[in-house]
Amino acid sequence: MLKRLLLFLYAFGSLYLLNHVYGQAGTFITLSGILLIVYVITKSDYLSLGCYMFGYLYIIAFNYLFMYIAGEVLKMDMVSMLKHDMLNIAFSIIYCTYCGVTTKLIGWFIHKRLNITQYLTNQHMLKAILIDLSLLVFFFVFNFSYGERLGYNYGVIGLNGMIFLLLFSITALLMYSIYKVTVSEQAYKFRMAQYENLQLYTDKLEKSYGIMRKFKHDYLNILSTMSGFMDESDMQGLIEYYEKKVLPISHEFSESDTKLGALSKIRDTALKSLLSSKFIYVMEIGIDLKIELTETIDNLVLDCLDLSRIIGIFMDNAIEAAMDTAKKELYFCMFYKDDELYIIIKNTSRPLSHAISKLSSHGVSTKGEDRGVGLYNVSLILQNHDNIIWDMTYEEPYFTQKLILRKGVK
Repeated sequence: MLKRLLLFLYAFGSLYLLNHVYGQAGTFITLSGILLIVYVITKSDYLSLGCYMFGYLYIIAFNYLFMYIAGEVLKMDMVSMLKHDMLNIAFSIIYCTYCGVTTKLIGWFIHKRLNITQYLTNQHMLKAILIDLSLLVFFFVFNFSYGERLGYNYGVIGLNGMIFLLLFSITALLMYSIYKVTVSEQAYKFRMAQYENLQLYTDKLEKSYGIMRKFKHDYLNILSTMSGFMDESDMQGLIEYYEKKVLPISHEFSESDTKLGALSKIRDTALKSLLSSKFIYVMEIGIDLKIELTETIDNLVLDCLDLSRIIGIFMDNAIEAAMDTAKKELYFCMFYKDDELYIIIKNTSRPLSHAISKLSSHGVSTKGEDRGVGLYNVSLILQNHDNIIWDMTYEEPYFTQKLILRKGVK
């Protein structure tokens, strides 16, 4: 609220003061100042800057449209109306009300329905969009601020405005197309990753099943041979047979085969395939993994794509942090309690270099510079889900991520 008040006071004050000195050209200074403020308070969030530029283009484009309708369709003398104080005030109130309501609805649609913050995370693409919008804003402002000084009459300025309205519409369509392509690409990558993880999990199970069949086939022969050693009281022979023949077969049942069996409790294929790949990797690199899955997990509440992205980020962070410690431990747990699904990931970690409350901010990381995007993306995903509680704690040497998914909350 304080940030919005700051922006409003600056915009109102600068427009009021600069308009008397520089006329419409003062808009360049006002816009530059607002961009700087937005850049600072959003910590160089290019998406926020792009949304601001898009919003400005929207209200200016529809200002041209309203002026055109009033002048050409309703046959109103716009020059006389703008010079009339009461009519000018009435038009300004109606127009500001329209802009306030519609931009609020557009913002709700973009953030709540499209979830644009989850998908437009590529900083290079966001910079390109911001540059495109900035150039369009520049020509918009140039048109109405310098049009009269260059000798344009109202009709020429209005015609230019309609051209820029068309350009704005094309830009909006282009941005929506980029969004749809980005969503499709992420969905495709997710499906491919899910398929690869599931294939890995299936291969692991097939290998375990093959070993089980071999052991079952040899089981009676092993018992018969051991019985022969015992009938002859040949304990030394029995010990040698066990060490050379029986024990090697038991070694073929690796620890991963036993632990991966717990994943059968998870009914969601996407989450199961993701966790299987993470667990296999964890055990291959030597991290001590403990899994607690004692009941069937069949209702995730959250969209499987969103939940898989969150769990994937948590697991990647936990693996990297655990590998940087002496104990190298990782604990994963899922269970229901009072109709709520708990997901807990705990790992050994070095002492944190930042406060826990700052870890989900953009660019903040315990891993060095140019990091800190993962937990920030988690915060973007969860900001649209009121039924999810996210908690992070650190009690040396363990860092814990906890998600609580509540069924009855929207």
